[in-house]
Amino acid sequence: MSAPATPTVQDLVADLLTQSWVVELFTELSERQAESTRLVEKLRARDVTNHAFWPFHAPPMPVSMQKAEGSRVTDADGNTYIDTHLGFGAQALHGHNPPSVVEFVRDRMGTGTGNGYFQAVELELIELLGSFMPHIEKYAFLNSGTDATAAAIRMARARTGKRMVAKFEGSLHGVHDLAAHNTAFWYHGHPTNPLPDVGPDGVALQSALAGVHRADPRDLLVLPNDLEAATKLLHRHRDDLACVLGEAVSSSFPFEEHTVPLIKGTAQEARRLGIPFILDEVLTGFRVGPGGAAQAYGIEADLYCYGKVISGLGLPLSAVGGRADLLETVQSSGMALTDLGRKSSVQTTHAGNYLSLCASYASLSLLRDKGDAYYTRTRGKVDVIRERLARLRAEEGVPLRLLGFGDFIGSFAFLEQESYRDYRDFTAAVNPIGLFLLTLMLRRRGVYTLSLPMLFTGDAHSDEDVDAVCSAVVDSALELKKHGFPFVLPT
Repeated sequence: MSAPATPTVQDLVADLLTQSWVVELFTELSERQAESTRLVEKLRARDVTNHAFWPFHAPPMPVSMQKAEGSRVTDADGNTYIDTHLGFGAQALHGHNPPSVVEFVRDRMGTGTGNGYFQAVELELIELLGSFMPHIEKYAFLNSGTDATAAAIRMARARTGKRMVAKFEGSLHGVHDLAAHNTAFWYHGHPTNPLPDVGPDGVALQSALAGVHRADPRDLLVLPNDLEAATKLLHRHRDDLACVLGEAVSSSFPFEEHTVPLIKGTAQEARRLGIPFILDEVLTGFRVGPGGAAQAYGIEADLYCYGKVISGLGLPLSAVGGRADLLETVQSSGMALTDLGRKSSVQTTHAGNYLSLCASYASLSLLRDKGDAYYTRTRGKVDVIRERLARLRAEEGVPLRLLGFGDFIGSFAFLEQESYRDYRDFTAAVNPIGLFLLTLMLRRRGVYTLSLPMLFTGDAHSDEDVDAVCSAVVDSALELKKHGFPFVLPT
């Protein structure tokens, strides 16, 4: 007689959704956010780009927010939450609507040109950025992290005249066509769906998005997360590569003890071969210390991409900085006719928007004034949470951990191991059902995250907020244990 089949992830999900405690959770949240649900469904009929409708990352049971201040958000039904999402972390430095930043922008709202002109605040912002990042020669100001990495690739191609771009498997560089390949595992449905094969020519190309056709191998090389293998591929393709793109640490593989040596070694080898290296600092900029990952880990690159907390008040802003000769590929020589056939362009109508520049200047000025004490405070808060979860694991056997890096970009997750050396092993160990349920259970307890139990923090959260988040996370985990939730999924 054959042994019973091991249940699949899909089997577990189907069973969980019929259990009374899960039904009660959905029912309670539906009742407490009825007005949010009405507004969201009204919007769904006419809008597709709101984050409530974002494929792969949409929040379960979306909430319509009506007010935000500091660490708190209030929804259309009057429910107030401690916010650990904080605009994908873009507002984690100081929380929502810090008064000094609001006042600075308000004072300039009636005087600026908005877009399409040079105003002195742009120069003032560059001078301020120089105090954080003296390694950068010139800047380009854009609107999003996706814009920044796409622009950096174009600059490298324009400067070198070459075509091929190399990136690492699992890296998250936005949603332009090259970045959409072999990106963060949740875009591809891993661990439920298998990862692509790895061969002598790197990782097999895999598009995550409908409408993005698989790239031509002449355009994209996907590197495995292994320094020796990556180095061999760089040598093999040295004559074809326009650039190599990497993150010091990634939200899809948040273990800096493994990723930093990989990226630092790859950057050194690429530059030794004369291949421009692009360091994506969209997540790490200003958050792995004031000089980002470049300064904290000693990673030298040719171009650096910034987003997230470079903005203020959630106003769209990103930047590419680095070697002047690379950035000058998109800068006029001063005579438009002499640029024909010699220059590229990344400028758009709203790039470097005046109010966005003002908000960035005010927010980063506040960070500069706070100094190292800001980072000390943030690390102390993260230590409190990790110590509390360590006690939970020791006393209750619940494998709940706070993953993350910098000061601070992270997420709560159910994992057997403290760290994973291999990206693929980590991907296979992630429990997506646990992330989904923990997100909703935290909302029930007054903590708002988006589609995952994320934790972005800084001065947004007080010590009391941290204690409340800890209690909500631990209570949720104990409730899951009480109901026999499978923290470790079958393989």
